[in-house]
Amino acid sequence: PTVRLKDYRLRRIQSLHGTLTIRVPRLMRTGRVEPVSPLLAGSARSTAEYRLLLARLGAWMSFRAAAGLVEELFPQASGGCADTVRRRIFDEAERISARPLGKARTETPARSIDLGVATTFVRSCATRGPRHHEVLIGIGVADNGRSHRIGGAIAALEMPADLIVDALRQLGRHDATAVTAFTDGDKMLRRYLLRANIEERPVLDWPHLARRVQVAKTTAKGLRVLTEREYRARPAIGRLLDSLHWRLWNGQTDRARDALVQIERRLRAFDAGRARSGRTAAPARRLRTAIGNFADYINGQSSYLVDYARRQRAAQPVGTSTSEGLANALVNRRMNKLQQMRWSTAGAHAVVTVRANFMNQASLKTPTTNRQAA
Repeated sequence: PTVRLKDYRLRRIQSLHGTLTIRVPRLMRTGRVEPVSPLLAGSARSTAEYRLLLARLGAWMSFRAAAGLVEELFPQASGGCADTVRRRIFDEAERISARPLGKARTETPARSIDLGVATTFVRSCATRGPRHHEVLIGIGVADNGRSHRIGGAIAALEMPADLIVDALRQLGRHDATAVTAFTDGDKMLRRYLLRANIEERPVLDWPHLARRVQVAKTTAKGLRVLTEREYRARPAIGRLLDSLHWRLWNGQTDRARDALVQIERRLRAFDAGRARSGRTAAPARRLRTAIGNFADYINGQSSYLVDYARRQRAAQPVGTSTSEGLANALVNRRMNKLQQMRWSTAGAHAVVTVRANFMNQASLKTPTTNRQAA
């Protein structure tokens, strides 16, 4: 079809330097009807820099604070209100989600990729239904120094595994790339990994496992002794917990179970003797509960435990040390800790998506030289 000029019209465009009034040509097509081209489609009322700045600021601070900051830094530009920033966040998240799965951003294929996935929660604003939204987060680090972060509300994602597929593709995955996945033992995350064509069995993240042992050690230090039997049992429990830590580190699952059984036997000393007050009985009760829960956890995750000491000696990662930091940087700082907000499913998904995209853009400017593994 041919395009001819029909007339002109005035349009007000919002920019960082004020509101501009420009003459925009109105074009008319003649001939056979075809899909509308980008030249004729759309009616943007603001510049791309203005929209991107509002989206970036809204991703890192509250919407009201972002609008006030734009008005303070650019007096001639109207920062709008919180609703304006919110709309820019939603528009940017929709643009990111609508992007097709592109090619790898690096021409050098990765020989190996370490991928850590986890979930976190944000408060829900719904009066009925779940009180929290579950958010999928993850970070992949390739041997070529590239890193890629993913994030999104699971309820708003049609196929959560597509985020993992896109992350691996951006890092340069090909048929011969070895992908090592780390999880906290969640079965749902393992299903996502299978749907992303990661057939190798995921490894239980060592920092997550060691943190559970450390909680038991801290609880054991608070045991109150009243009898001679309890006095002998407390140091024995401490030694068994140290042995439990060492056996798990060296992949000795059966011996770790034996250590848990011996700890439970030693704790029987705190059940006998004279009556205890609530203050003296609470540490033993908490430790008994922690040991029981940890035993169930080990029994359910035994097939995903590996010899972490051997992997470390072979210069292989034993976990993704950045997973916990990613949860704080991507979700908690903006949506949980500093600002006690409640979110809708769409709002939580939009903010997490935009934050992850901006963090990936920043990592392109300063790529990592070494793997970030614990």
